[in-house]
Amino acid sequence: MASAVPMDTIAGPFGFSGGNFWSFRPVNKINQIVIHYTTGNNPIALTFSSTRDDGSKDTITVGGGGPEVVVNTDTVNIDNPDEYLVHFSGTLGTFLSNNVVRSIKFTTNLKDYGPFGPNVGEPFHPVNVIPNKIVGFVGRAGYFIDAIGTYNSDK
Repeated sequence: MASAVPMDTIAGPFGFSGGNFWSFRPVNKINQIVIHYTTGNNPIALTFSSTRDDGSKDTITVGGGGPEVVVNTDTVNIDNPDEYLVHFSGTLGTFLSNNVVRSIKFTTNLKDYGPFGPNVGEPFHPVNVIPNKIVGFVGRAGYFIDAIGTYNSDK
């Protein structure tokens, strides 16, 4: 008897309708997230990476496509083989007259990372996302990160 193909659920995206749609759903777990900042410690781009079984990487950078210069980065490394993403949250607000993600926090089954960026604006967070293992991200971005959500799986 064949087993059922696991189906992802999607939470969000949370935020605004600006920018272009993007999606990142790698085969293996996301093991690195880089947060790129401009002046005022505002996050303008995110880079998600996953290492394939052959050692190569699946990577996507979203946001940061405008004239704002990256002045700083923070890196979240999820190196423990038993660690995986389970939750994210943040704030939404206005930056340079754009409605964008102002701060973001990532939570694994072992610890919290962040919040990154100024913790100002309207809070957002998925509530009771089942299953709660984050296996990818989805959203909208252009010059900034306009919206973000997750792909969730029990596998």
